[in-house]
Amino acid sequence: MNRMKKWLGIVFCVLCLCFMVGCSFNQEKDPTKIEKEIVEIQNDVTEIYKKISTGCVGIYATSGSKGSVGSGVVYKEENGLYYVVTNHHVIEGMTSIRVYRGGSRYIKAKLVGSDAKNDIAVITFSLDLFGGNDVYVNDIFNYDDEIITVGQTVLAIGCPLGLENYNTLTTGVVSRISKTQIQTNAEINPGNSGGGLFNASGRLIGINTQKEVYTQSEENGVIVDIPVEGLGFAIHIDTVKKCIQDIERYKGEIERPLLGITVLPVNRYIPSSDAIAYLDSMPNTLDQALVVVDAGNDVAARAGIKVGDFILKADNSVIEATEDLSSIMNLKLKEDTITLEVYRPSEKKIVTIAIVLK
Repeated sequence: MNRMKKWLGIVFCVLCLCFMVGCSFNQEKDPTKIEKEIVEIQNDVTEIYKKISTGCVGIYATSGSKGSVGSGVVYKEENGLYYVVTNHHVIEGMTSIRVYRGGSRYIKAKLVGSDAKNDIAVITFSLDLFGGNDVYVNDIFNYDDEIITVGQTVLAIGCPLGLENYNTLTTGVVSRISKTQIQTNAEINPGNSGGGLFNASGRLIGINTQKEVYTQSEENGVIVDIPVEGLGFAIHIDTVKKCIQDIERYKGEIERPLLGITVLPVNRYIPSSDAIAYLDSMPNTLDQALVVVDAGNDVAARAGIKVGDFILKADNSVIEATEDLSSIMNLKLKEDTITLEVYRPSEKKIVTIAIVLK
């Protein structure tokens, strides 16, 4: 009898153990905090894409047998007329432009104007009864200036490799920021040109314009191409807005004036063979600057700029690299004024020169 009770007890314990193990296998695991956050982020991106993608368009431009495909972003609507910003190189030399919004319909568009120097163009289109879904307007002139920082999440929307890939989404981060460009590792390809780069809130922060595909290196006397990954560029939203304002004001092709001088970057830490001769003339307080090596006979020379002058500032912005000066000049218009602060070695003093651009 005692032996029977002992065996019954063992069987009961085994059954209880199996029941508990079975319950633990079938019980759903509660998601961790990190898993919940990942799901929330994914849902946010999905919802943002649904909203802003209706303001993203494909562009098909032609001229005779030539054709060009790109992307664009709607930034304004006035009385049923939608304004789209894209790249100049998408529509350059083309006589017919159409907007694509998916499906099989192409909507006739009109060129308002373009800025070749900054690779920005504006086109317009309107919807008819068969225009499709509502259009989201990225109201870039009526929301606060965006704070763009390295590391923030970005969304790129466009038509890579053709309109069959209409409104393709890729994501990445801001890799680097300059005065006029945003570098990103979000994947872009031919066809993405003119498309939008958005932040995690769905606000437009740049217009995708190009990517680096190869760099070159010399191996055993032979130049070889080395593939480059994750090196895309978008035009900074501040530059985009200024270009749009100029295009809307003047219509047609925007001409940017030139200073008519040739400059050379001089750097104490990375001296180049063609600039090393100027190091002795550069002020000891500077590590790098631009030196004028040819003043020609243009507006800058007539205003008083001389060969050998070191450009320190332009419109109160410090100038250390060629890009610093070109980023300012590329947004100037004829009859605008640029004020240069230069160090003149021959006089051992700083001179301020205001130049009216022609």
